[in-house]
Amino acid sequence: MFIKLNTVKIHITLALCCVFAITANAQDNTHAIGARAAGMGNAGVATVDIWSTVNNQAALTLLSSTEISAFYKNNFGISELSLSALSVAVPVKTGVLGGSVAHFGFSEYSETKISLAYAKRLWKMFSLSVQINYNSLNFTNAYQNTTAVSGEVGLFARLADNLYAGAHVFNPTKSSLSLETKERLPVRYKTGIMYKPISSLLFCADFVYDSGNSISFCGGTEYYILSQLCLRAGVSTNPELFTVGAGYIYKRINFDVAFNYHNVLGYTSCISISYKLNKK
Repeated sequence: MFIKLNTVKIHITLALCCVFAITANAQDNTHAIGARAAGMGNAGVATVDIWSTVNNQAALTLLSSTEISAFYKNNFGISELSLSALSVAVPVKTGVLGGSVAHFGFSEYSETKISLAYAKRLWKMFSLSVQINYNSLNFTNAYQNTTAVSGEVGLFARLADNLYAGAHVFNPTKSSLSLETKERLPVRYKTGIMYKPISSLLFCADFVYDSGNSISFCGGTEYYILSQLCLRAGVSTNPELFTVGAGYIYKRINFDVAFNYHNVLGYTSCISISYKLNKK
């Protein structure tokens, strides 16, 4: 009986993984990562933090110190649908180096993305980035292990003292997974803006278009009620989500949490912890 129940659980979880991968595009891990972005409706193309290593690598040029971060996302309260990631950014003389590792799934089905990025400020107002990714997929019960190499490019611009814009493309080369079907990784285009009317308040918005011809909007706000404590809220479409979050700064450590609600699948929680090695 235990074996049968366990098998049923695995089958149900695999089905949920497939549904999640289709509805949330987990495979390429190109949705915004980091609890800060998650609290603002998953908008992150024009915001600047350690998770720009995933959301728009060109924004890394505004980081002034080496930083590392860990992220965990529990989708709908199901551990088998969890997403975990590590990120590091290192300013160097000629630009900023960034790296990240993201893993989704469990023993029967998992996805991994390993990335290395370089961002450089070209002019005072503009920055450009390139990134190379190693993508792997393991679907034990149905397919062989599959891999693909993909790329990303990003652009970040400071349009005014309180206005920023970003653009990002995932997989511009239309790379394919190494399956017999030659299934291609999606191509995703993202553009966004961030506006800070005052130092303690910002608004951000992203527009996302992918090769499946779907268009989505992500938007949110962040407000520092104290010098070390902020609150966040946001919305996104396709799928429709309502998000809330908070952040706290303690010396060189940033704590961020976020929650979102899907009207069918339920609640998702996120947490990030970041550390600045040489804060200036």
